Amino acid sequence: MSLARLAPLFSLAVLALGCAEQRHRGPAYGQTYYGAQPGYPYGLMGQPPVAWGIAGPSAAAVHAVAFAQSRIGTPYCWGGNGPGCYDCSGLTRAAWRSAGRAIPRTSEAQLAQLPRVPMENVQPGDILWRPGHVGIYAGRGWVIAATHTGDVVRYQPASRFVRAVRP
Repeated sequence: MSLARLAPLFSLAVLALGCAEQRHRGPAYGQTYYGAQPGYPYGLMGQPPVAWGIAGPSAAAVHAVAFAQSRIGTPYCWGGNGPGCYDCSGLTRAAWRSAGRAIPRTSEAQLAQLPRVPMENVQPGDILWRPGHVGIYAGRGWVIAATHTGDVVRYQPASRFVRAVRP
């Protein structure tokens, strides 16, 4: 296995230990991206959220979150479906496709066609929505999403999202 293929695994291991490690150099703007972001709780990656509810997330949901985590640092591109770049709904669709579930392509179609979940009952793997934007809920108030040109797939606070759906 090449070193390039091992780098993401090493990055996840370093982040799981609570270290910030250089992960990606964004080609659009040349800034170094660090896997640990300001305000992000270091212990979240690879660990269950504080409250999963009674049943907890499905195996498919856990797989979708792990896929999204593995794409942290990947550049945003409008209409991107991966693997080299993603837009927000391209990331959520790719994450759930990797877990064996086909979901609609756009953020609006995902909101309209997937079962709604009350915001107080969200679990890891749920897709959180705000007008024109979606992300994968990772737990502890964090979403993994691709937001805009010049940015990368990264953790974002879930507080600005207003609806949730569960594939």
